Amino acid sequence: MNVSSPSTSHRMLALLKTSLEVAVGLLVVGVVFCVVANVFGRFVLNYSYAWAEELSRVLFIWLVLLGAGLGSIDREHVAVSFFKDKAPTPLKKLFSLLSIAIIYVVCVCILLGFWDQISGFTSATPMLKIPGTVLYSAMPVMAVLTLIANSLALYHLLRGQPQ
Repeated sequence: MNVSSPSTSHRMLALLKTSLEVAVGLLVVGVVFCVVANVFGRFVLNYSYAWAEELSRVLFIWLVLLGAGLGSIDREHVAVSFFKDKAPTPLKKLFSLLSIAIIYVVCVCILLGFWDQISGFTSATPMLKIPGTVLYSAMPVMAVLTLIANSLALYHLLRGQPQ
């Protein structure tokens, strides 16, 4: 049995997408809970929960970056396609290759910048003491998800399959 058969890779991608969708959903629930708790505290109890504000910020950062990675996998990212749509087919392929190359460069820069950012990094959030590396790790996770999506787009482009 071939481990890299299309059905296995499709199942792995589907599992990744489902896991990301569940994670993003849980993060949304967490952000909503924190914000509602803080609003309730401020307006009903006349007390502001510092932990709720801090936790909602951390959850929101992860929510946005995991959502961006999921959007990349689903090919739902924002793109200006006016000129690409008007171009002849060979030029469309060139535009797609250029787009893929730029995305690879940006993701590699994010990954290299992350390692420079966290080398010797010791700070944590003030209230909950969440390490800064946990907070900033959302960037390389998003970059890896985008690299996976970009590699799939390149594979489909080179095989002449619709994206």
